[in-house]
Amino acid sequence: MGLFHVPARLTGPTGRTEQLALLVDTGATFVVVPRPLAERLALHPTRTCPLQIAGGREEVWPLAEARLAIDGLEVTTPCVIAPEGPPLLGAVALESLLLAVDPIAKRLVPVKGFVG
Repeated sequence: MGLFHVPARLTGPTGRTEQLALLVDTGATFVVVPRPLAERLALHPTRTCPLQIAGGREEVWPLAEARLAIDGLEVTTPCVIAPEGPPLLGAVALESLLLAVDPIAKRLVPVKGFVG
């Protein structure tokens, strides 16, 4: 699948907001926020989260919550705080927003929720 970015808005618990481009990464579980951005948004970790990062290494990163808005849709979502790197849009936020990836057109598309 090709890589692409989507415009988004992240809001921290104090109301601080940033417009940014999130790299869509369906292999990531959560939204990934680099530490400098987390500090600007005043994100406060509520726990830690064991992760397997690219390359197979296991690490434990802080986990916080932020408000995420994409294409007029908005949801509160868990975010892991990375030491560095690009901000990523992961699967939990995509599913919470009822969005899926169109890898050919490199865009997000609305989908229906599912209750089985």
